[in-house]
Order: sequence, then structure tokens, then C-alpha cells
Amino acid sequence: MKVGLLASLPILTVIFLLIGRQSALARSPVDVSASEAAVRMADGDWAAAANVDSWMSFYAADAMVLLPNDQLARSKELVRQPVARLLALSHLSLTWQPVEVKVARSGALVFLIAAYELRFDDSNGTPVSDRGSRLEVWKTQADGSWKCIVDTWNLDASGAPPPDTRAASTKSSSGAPLVQAATPSPDAAQESGTAAPARASTTKYGDMPTNYEEAIRKYFLERLKNPESVQYHEISKPEQGYTTEITGGLLMREKRAYGWTVTTTINAKDSHNRYVGFKTYTFLFRGEKIVGARLPLPGDEMN
Repeated sequence: MKVGLLASLPILTVIFLLIGRQSALARSPVDVSASEAAVRMADGDWAAAANVDSWMSFYAADAMVLLPNDQLARSKELVRQPVARLLALSHLSLTWQPVEVKVARSGALVFLIAAYELRFDDSNGTPVSDRGSRLEVWKTQADGSWKCIVDTWNLDASGAPPPDTRAASTKSSSGAPLVQAATPSPDAAQESGTAAPARASTTKYGDMPTNYEEAIRKYFLERLKNPESVQYHEISKPEQGYTTEITGGLLMREKRAYGWTVTTTINAKDSHNRYVGFKTYTFLFRGEKIVGARLPLPGDEMN
């Protein structure tokens, strides 16, 4: 499931127009902290919305919405349909957390970028897990309330399907980079056309790790609150891949770091001695060193 950048261009164009209009209207100082706090509170209430009516109450009448794996919709009548489809997904678990909030000089617009995690079962009953970034644009209303006028979701790469054991994740503001699989480099094969040796090395990806399981177990030993409770479901073999780091605000830029990816699915106890459910971590290695990680939204299991 992916939403391409091109699908977001109409929304970004409107955002830039709104920025210009609101900047031109700015004449007097505004309480930036109050505007930010109000939107953060509204967004938190939104995350707890349990049904379509509650969800829709956070949109303005002319809101433009692009939900994961759906079409761009505008006006509450049309937006309601994709919202209903999203909330009707089987075994849905949806969490998000703001990672950056910007207030326009006029104080009438607030831009919120969030990281989200979406889990559900597809039509075959197979668990699906996706993560991505979300851009919300909020506008103050005549009655002083805040409503979302632009809501666009951009999926990262689909993560490995989690095991059948599921647990709702607690929100986190983690800015962990995304790890994606990459197409193997031609350099990984020998000139004769035979497969490359197990210990492959290229300038782009570096050496393939051999002691990756030991490094991963050490990672959790040092970071879990109850490392003795960890249950390993799977540790995959290394594959060439890269991390993607998104920087900037509205004009986002992508930076990649290449290496070898290893996915690990574990379950562990939190500080209350309760298991939080199986979660999948993806590590990026260069040689024997972990240089990046894609972490799930944590519960209380990590230090």
C-alpha cells in the first residue's frame, strides 16, 4: 500500500496558497503557544475517536483528505466514505504521534506532521502493518475551535506482517528512520554470472554482517526493561537495503544510507511485568555494526 508524492501535489499547492494568504493577513502578534497547545489537544482527542461520526467532527466542511491507499476527497460528504472504509478494516489498530508542529504568523493556521502506524487484517485474514507520515493543516474557526482543513497520509514501505498475537501500541514521538529493501546491486554477483560468496562486500552496501544475531540480542539486552523476558519469533537473514531519513518541513528532502537489513520480531515485558505483544524491528548493518534502525511504536518495554 503506497500513496505517491504526485497524488499530494494538489494538496501541497493549496497549502502554499494558504501560507501566503495567512502571512499577508498577519498584522498583530498572536499567542503561538496557545495555538499549538490547542491543536495538539484536538489532535490527541482525534486519535481517540472510536467511530466515523467522531472522526468526521475534526474536519472542516471543505476539508481535503487523502487517506492511505485511497483517493483524494473534498467536502464532508465525500470524505466520509474513505473514513468509513478505513475504520471498517478488520482488527484495525491505528496510532499516531505529532513529531513537528508549526504555527503560521497569523496564528490562524497550524501545520502538524505526525508519524503513524496502521495495522489490520486483509481480506484473506493476513495481518498487514504499515507506517508513514501524516500532514495535517488546522484552521481556527469563527467560534474559536480548530478544524482540520488538509489531511494527507503518506505510507512508507510496508513492514513485515506481524504474528497473530497483536497488541495496541502506545503512542511515541520516535523519529526513527525507515528501512526499505533494495534491489541487489550487480556488483553483488561475480563477473562469471555465478552467485556472490556469502560474505559479499560492495562500496555501496559495505560488508555483509555475519554476527548479526549476536549484535541484535545485545541491542535488546541493553535497551529492554526486562531483557530476560524477550521472546524471539524470527531473525531474518541480511539483505541489501537502505534507510530513508526525511528532513525539512513542507519542503521535505530524502537522505539515504545503504547497508544490510535484518528484521527481528520479538515480544517482551514492560515495567509492569506484562507482555506488550510481538513487534517487528528492522536493523541496518554495515559490516558488524548497527548503523540504523526502524523501530515500531513502543509501549513501556524499552528504557
